[in-house]
Amino acid sequence: MENDKLNTSELTPGTLVNCPTCGLPAEIADCFTLGGAPGSVEHVKVVCARRHWYTLPVDTCPVDGRAPDHADGSSIAQPR
Repeated sequence: MENDKLNTSELTPGTLVNCPTCGLPAEIADCFTLGGAPGSVEHVKVVCARRHWYTLPVDTCPVDGRAPDHADGSSIAQPR
């Protein structure tokens, strides 16, 4: 398996990852858990050097500049 995701213990505010949109350095601004079915999901809030903001599930947080794969071939929408 390719190691393109961070270990969840490494995801703390201030950790640098790559922006899902532009690939520039992005900083994790917050880490939190949201309830869901069948269980809770860990999330991170990310802001990049170009001021793109995202709230992402931890398992989709890119660390190598690539956006997460989408089964339907779509890409991540630009933030508003």
